[in-house]
Amino acid sequence: MFKNDYDKLDQHFLIDKEVVDKYLGLADIKNSETIVEIGAGKGVLTKYISTHCKKLYVIEIDKRLNEFLKDLDNTTIIYNNVLDIEIPSCDKIITSLPYSIIEPFIKKLINANFKEMYMLMGSNYVDDVLNKKITKLSIITNSYFKVSKLLTVYPSSFDIPPRTLSYIVKVEKSNFEDLDLIYKIYNLLYYYQDKKIKNSLMEALIKIYNLTKKEAKNIIDKLNIPLDILEDKFETISNKNLNVLNKYLVTIMI
Repeated sequence: MFKNDYDKLDQHFLIDKEVVDKYLGLADIKNSETIVEIGAGKGVLTKYISTHCKKLYVIEIDKRLNEFLKDLDNTTIIYNNVLDIEIPSCDKIITSLPYSIIEPFIKKLINANFKEMYMLMGSNYVDDVLNKKITKLSIITNSYFKVSKLLTVYPSSFDIPPRTLSYIVKVEKSNFEDLDLIYKIYNLLYYYQDKKIKNSLMEALIKIYNLTKKEAKNIIDKLNIPLDILEDKFETISNKNLNVLNKYLVTIMI
């Protein structure tokens, strides 16, 4: 018999039928679509999706859940950590993930081929994104994706209730041209994250404004960003220093 292993996998199984029905209604699965479900759990959503889509790929880390997921139509089960494999190309991703892996997952999603994602996620992350809080995770999300809150889900809707509210959100990839200036800059700072910020910021300004290196360097010099931040890299910058950097970046006016 399957028993929850909360400490290991941070599993919270959605059991509220009304919420399940609303979730599926929001996702609007069509029989022409290829779907990827990440973290199927006990298959509460999976059984419905498999009979309403063209093809379903299920990525599930816990092989003990096989008894709930076997013998489904149009379905391929991939028992693996989603962070360790390529996400199959699809029309829609349906997922519920523990907060502990949301940052590497969002980074992985940048290069995934999908049209829409419907995600059940803890309220803290979603609120940070929607409120444009200056954290690396929030900035990366807003620099590459558009997130819309669709439904509030209360802890009582889960087997093993989480400590906070959850939301069902819709996630779509953003076009670079449609981003606000500050998120264009952050998009490129992340793209060049292994370079020093003074160099990645220069590359960003050159690309956004079609500047010369000298022109971009002059703008950066005038910002008077602290040297320790300019010498840091976006991949290693702390949220504290990111807030300092942001105060300087929002002053850019050309």
